[in-house]
Amino acid sequence: MRRGLSLVEILIASTIMVAAMVPLWGLLGSSHQQVTISADEVRASQMANEIIEQIENSNWFPDPGEINFTPVKDSMITVGTSKKVKIAIGDFPDYFKPDCRLEIEKYPASGDAYGRIVRLKVNYNAKDKVGNEVNTYQISTFIARK
Repeated sequence: MRRGLSLVEILIASTIMVAAMVPLWGLLGSSHQQVTISADEVRASQMANEIIEQIENSNWFPDPGEINFTPVKDSMITVGTSKKVKIAIGDFPDYFKPDCRLEIEKYPASGDAYGRIVRLKVNYNAKDKVGNEVNTYQISTFIARK
């Protein structure tokens, strides 16, 4: 009676094992990339929500138009034209490079406008990006005249 394994049997078993593992290694790489993309999306949504909440709580009633600004991490920035509001910005990684745009419209569009629709677009760079790809996160709110 023969005991043990021959070299051929070990090589065949190893080949089967490697063939089963190759697709799993591919999944690990793509899931890591997806986690990184999701983390950047969450970071952009948190930044946008933080900015919008500060605008809502500041009693700021902006003039209609567009306002572009670049957040500076861990600092206070001033946003606006004739009427301004101070916004605190939190931390973010250097590669993120956010650039923001507020689009402000009168509501209702005709007659005596008693409110403003404020749209905030946050353009940002993802850690795992292709070329010069820039991602955008958008959020809106309504501000009533006090």
